[in-house]
Amino acid sequence: MSGSVAIIQADIFTERPFAGNPAAAVLDADRLDAAAMQRIAAEMLVPGTAFVSAATQPGADWGLRMFTPKREVGYSGHTALCGTHALLESGRLPGDRVTYGTPAGLLRVDIARGAGRALMWLEPPLPACRTFEGDLGEILDALGLPRAAVGGWARPAVTPDQDLLLPARDLAALRALEPDMRRLAAVRAPQHARGVCVVSRETVDPGSRSHCRFFAPHYGIPEDIVTGSVHSSIGVWLLEAGALAAADGRVVFTAEQGDGLGRPGRLQVELAASAGHATRVRVGGTAVTVLTGRLRSDA
Repeated sequence: MSGSVAIIQADIFTERPFAGNPAAAVLDADRLDAAAMQRIAAEMLVPGTAFVSAATQPGADWGLRMFTPKREVGYSGHTALCGTHALLESGRLPGDRVTYGTPAGLLRVDIARGAGRALMWLEPPLPACRTFEGDLGEILDALGLPRAAVGGWARPAVTPDQDLLLPARDLAALRALEPDMRRLAAVRAPQHARGVCVVSRETVDPGSRSHCRFFAPHYGIPEDIVTGSVHSSIGVWLLEAGALAAADGRVVFTAEQGDGLGRPGRLQVELAASAGHATRVRVGGTAVTVLTGRLRSDA
C-alpha cells in the first residue's frame, strides 16, 4: 500500500492482552517527519507511540522518537518498551541489549529472555528527586485529595521529568480520587510541569510495594494507565523515605498501576543502594501484541 507504514499496538507491563498500558510502534520510520509522527500518534490515540528508525547518534543501535497524542516527549518508559517489543517480534534484536538515540540522549534497554515473555529493563540516568517547595493547595483541590488523605511517610517531591510525587495515606485515598482534569491542567501547565503521581504503599497484591495513579491532562493523558518513566523516580523516592530496605545493597519490588481503570499493570523496579541512597535504578516489564496492520501516512 503506497504511503503507508507498518504499525503494531501492544499492551505493556502485562502478561495478557487488554491489561497494562497500550502503546503503538512504527518501525522503519526514517521517511516520516515530526508532523507526520504527531498525526499518527493522534490517530492511534494511545498514551504513547514509538517511531524507530536507523541510528544517527554515535553509540546508538537505532533511533527512537516518542509521541503522546498531543506532543513529543523526551522519555516515555512504556513507549520505549513498545518499540523494543516491536523490534523483538520482527527478529531485529538478536542480542540482549539495545541502545536508542533519542532527542534526550542515549537510552539503553536490556532484555532478559526466558521460557515466557522477554522481560525488558529500562535503565535511565539515576533520577534525583527534589522536595516540592510550592503551594500544594490548588493541586490537592484539583485532584480531589483531602489534606487528611495525604500520607506522612514521605515528602512531596519533583522528579527530573517535572512530575510531582504525592504520598497517599492508603489505597482507599487513591481509589477515591476524582480529579477535575481541566482545573488540574490549568494549574500544572503554567508550572511547565508534566504529571501528578499519587502513590500509596498499600497495594492490591500482597507482594507488591507501591500502587499509584498518574494524571497529565495537559499532555493529552487525563489518567495514564501505567507510567514506566515515573517508576524509576518512585523507587528512589521510596528508598530515600525509608519505605524500602535494600538487603546486600539491592532491592527489587513489584509496583502496581492501572487497576482502577480496569487494566492492571505490573512493573519490576530494581535499585542498587549504598548508605540508604540509590546508586542505580532499572524498571522492567513485559509486553503482548494485540494489533498489527498498516496505517496510511500520506493523508
